[in-house]
Amino acid sequence: MEYKWEENDVGGDVPEFGAIFMSNIAAKRECFKRKVFGLPSSMASFVKQVKVGMVLFLFEFEKRQLFGVYRATSDGGMNIAPHAINSSGKRFSAQVRFTPIWICRPLFENEFREAIKENYFSTKKFHFGLSKEQVRRLLHLFSTRKLNDMLAPRQMTRVVTGEFGNGTF
Repeated sequence: MEYKWEENDVGGDVPEFGAIFMSNIAAKRECFKRKVFGLPSSMASFVKQVKVGMVLFLFEFEKRQLFGVYRATSDGGMNIAPHAINSSGKRFSAQVRFTPIWICRPLFENEFREAIKENYFSTKKFHFGLSKEQVRRLLHLFSTRKLNDMLAPRQMTRVVTGEFGNGTF
C-alpha cells in the first residue's frame, strides 16, 4: 500500500518504517513488564499497520520523554494481551508486542523534536508514524545514550537498513 502525502498534510499518519506509542508513567511500567505497547481502540487502524521488525519508541507524556529503542515482535492487532495496559480505567486494546534493541536513557522532547519535526501538528502534539529517515535520526540520538545493546551488530545493521522480516520496508 502506498501512502500519498497531501501538499499541506503533516507527516506521520501511517507507520512507514517505525512508530511511537504513548503512555503515562503507570502504563509505561506495565508496557515494559508485559512487553506490549498499546493505544486506544480509536487508533486501531494505525496500530494494525505496524509490522514485525518495525522500530518502535514509547513517549511518556507526563514527563514528555521518549524511550527507545524497541522492535515489533508481532504485527499490530487488537487485544493481543487482553488484560494488559489498563491505565486510569482506559483500555489500550490496539496493541503490538516488542523486544528491546537498545536499553537507553530517555530523550526529552526538546532533544528529539527536530528528528520528527515533520510530524508536529501543534506545539506539543505529533503524529506517531515514522519514516525511514526519522527512525535513522532517532537511532542516532539514542546511540549516544545506550546503556546496553540487545542485538548483535549484524542484526542492528539489518534494522537500520530495513532488511528485516520479508524486506518490505
